[in-house]
Amino acid sequence: MMSLSLCTRPDRPGYFIRIDGKRHSLKRYVGRTVTDKREAERVFKEIKKQYLAGKLVELKGETSKTFGEFKDEYLEWARETKTHSSYDEDRVAFKKFSQMIGDSTRIDRVTLKHVDLFVAQCLKSGNKATTINKNIRHLRAAMGKVKEWGYMRQNPIASAKEIPTEKKPPTYIDGNRISKFLAGISDIDLRRMTAAYISTGRRRNELLNLDWSDVDLQRGEYLVRKAKGHLTRWYPINAAFRAVLESIGPQNNGWVFHRWRSPHTISRYTKRELRAAGLGHLKLHSLRHTFATQFIEKGGNLRVLQDLMGHTDYTTTEIYAHVADSHLKEEADRVKLGPIDLFAAK
Repeated sequence: MMSLSLCTRPDRPGYFIRIDGKRHSLKRYVGRTVTDKREAERVFKEIKKQYLAGKLVELKGETSKTFGEFKDEYLEWARETKTHSSYDEDRVAFKKFSQMIGDSTRIDRVTLKHVDLFVAQCLKSGNKATTINKNIRHLRAAMGKVKEWGYMRQNPIASAKEIPTEKKPPTYIDGNRISKFLAGISDIDLRRMTAAYISTGRRRNELLNLDWSDVDLQRGEYLVRKAKGHLTRWYPINAAFRAVLESIGPQNNGWVFHRWRSPHTISRYTKRELRAAGLGHLKLHSLRHTFATQFIEKGGNLRVLQDLMGHTDYTTTEIYAHVADSHLKEEADRVKLGPIDLFAAK
């Protein structure tokens, strides 16, 4: 039987409830600190009454919030704070997961077993491992809000594992083909757009959402808003990106790349040009990889690249380590000790 009592501390004003040895402030239930004894007793009596009636399950570390209610609340928040593509991924992941567990399931009843069953069901339906892993990442991050918003003490699927997959090396345009590829694009707006992606390594929507008010040519910086991970930060304008911006013509406000408002349109047009250049195996995101590989091949540091790419996790940047390793081998060959026969045994 759970013990429930009203307590106070001599060194701190305000009453609290002690439940099996753990303190719960009355402020959590009435919205303010309760210092008057009579009022505290009245509030405690009402809380105890509701608890015994089964209306305050959160006193046991539980919540009455259903998965469907949390899903709607989270997606409303995501629509206002995250990029459109990230919001869409959240929506898809929630839809697939809720179809399996049901919207009426309480969020404190969601377990790792549900994730395992979700993976099994997706595999049976023919979903790719990479797609399933993306769903898991979005669900895992979203469920982190149950703790942040005070519904539960812990994220119930924080330790959910992804399906092991072989990481493929990033695809990119070789350095000696970049100029030829850009020169072959007859549409000047598209040429500027693709050159901007290659010279900055930005994600698709980060450049599409770039406004002139976020560009400071004098300081040599530009601001990326609503980036992946919800970070807003300034990045340096290098010579290549400056040339793109100056060719468009600096303005006080408005979209920098005003023609390209649809993410899918710019992806489709870029794919068409890549195919025409004999690079049909590449896509728009490959331009981001092209920036990264060029940076490393020119002697750049992986830690610096992490900042430039906006990676929150260093392991993401490590996919370019093979480029750094090959570059080191080339640099090591600069050391010359003389003719090979100098070391031959005599």
